[in-house]
Amino acid sequence: MNRSDVEQLIQHQADAWQRADFDAVGADFCEDGQLISPGGTWQGPAAIAAVAREWYTVCSGVQVDIKRILVDGNQGAVEWVWHETRRADNQVYTMKDGIIFELRDGKILYWREYFDPKAIKQ
Repeated sequence: MNRSDVEQLIQHQADAWQRADFDAVGADFCEDGQLISPGGTWQGPAAIAAVAREWYTVCSGVQVDIKRILVDGNQGAVEWVWHETRRADNQVYTMKDGIIFELRDGKILYWREYFDPKAIKQ
């Protein structure tokens, strides 16, 4: 994949979360792809789509602002700001997120998110 292809894949992932398109979130991952966050580890498109669907039981909407994408061959990093509207109080919460990723055959093999759940701001 060239840099433009990688940027499109990252944008597609952000867009899928924003549209609440859980199958699209999962479809960007390899069959053995992993999503790792402070909340756990999920492997494979079905498990990743399921955790995205579960996330939307807490949130009614997500907005993702991509700040930068770094690419080095089949790996890279993303810095984005995640805004979620929580169903419990209809308030928007914001989180700064750093992501390390690795790709294989045009899909995500490894996606590790680094954020501090205690630093989420209303």
